[in-house]
Amino acid sequence: MPIASEQIVAQARTWLKTPFHHQGRLKHKGVDCIGLVVGVMKELELSDNTGQLLSSYDVSGYSVTPDGYSLKAALDKHFQIVAIDEICPADILLFRFNKNPQHVGFVTDRADGALGILHCYSTSHYVVEHILDKSWHRLIVSAYRFKSEHLNK
Repeated sequence: MPIASEQIVAQARTWLKTPFHHQGRLKHKGVDCIGLVVGVMKELELSDNTGQLLSSYDVSGYSVTPDGYSLKAALDKHFQIVAIDEICPADILLFRFNKNPQHVGFVTDRADGALGILHCYSTSHYVVEHILDKSWHRLIVSAYRFKSEHLNK
């Protein structure tokens, strides 16, 4: 049965209020931005065309300021790149801080019709969801979508 974008967003929302913890991977115990993405993929058992779970490509040992170029390369390899002006709920955004790509989050749909972002952000100390406003939008480096092979179980 195919997994819809609504299911991805709903699963990501179950992580709301999970505390920030660098390299964390545990819901309600602690997670970082990529840990949130990995956790959602693991819970939904999303896999690639070889049957390998996407969560199995997770890496550890990265610094608090990760090598964003390695992160971008991994996202480029495992997901479909989409134009930033075509993002929709369940897409993954890669953001830059201090000119370097180093933060990810899910695009969400909001009741007011605007797009939101759901991410674990160290400054907020938790997994949060808020509007994807102009200040966040200008930090986007690239956008990614789960491939159809990931969603067809």
